[in-house]
Amino acid sequence: MQITTRAASLADVDFLVGLLGDSHRPDALDQIRGRIENSITYVVCVDDRPVGRLRLVRTEQHIEIAGIQIDPAWQSQGVGTAVIKQVLDEACSTGRLVELDVNKDNPNAERLYARLGFRRLREDGNDYRMTTAT
Repeated sequence: MQITTRAASLADVDFLVGLLGDSHRPDALDQIRGRIENSITYVVCVDDRPVGRLRLVRTEQHIEIAGIQIDPAWQSQGVGTAVIKQVLDEACSTGRLVELDVNKDNPNAERLYARLGFRRLREDGNDYRMTTAT
């Protein structure tokens, strides 16, 4: 199983909206069109088949995982872990931290992030802000 990411294009909008819900169509279009500063949306692929979405926001100090969604049919198969490890490798090679928000009602995701080296930084409303900083 080969897990890769590629920059999303307008041809991917329907796939992305299928993952996120139709109310996210305007956001997906803005992301793909580069209207969000420092943000890139990727399509996650397994053997060249689209199975998920990753949105990263890169600054000099950190890389933010601003969104990761894996098709439920592909969850618990190591796809999300592999993608996050790719982000962690990039951050390590460029001397940046990785940050993300995880919903307090999503303990499975929080466990995944903790297993990959993230720790809680603070609470923000319904989310925990997590970081790779020690």
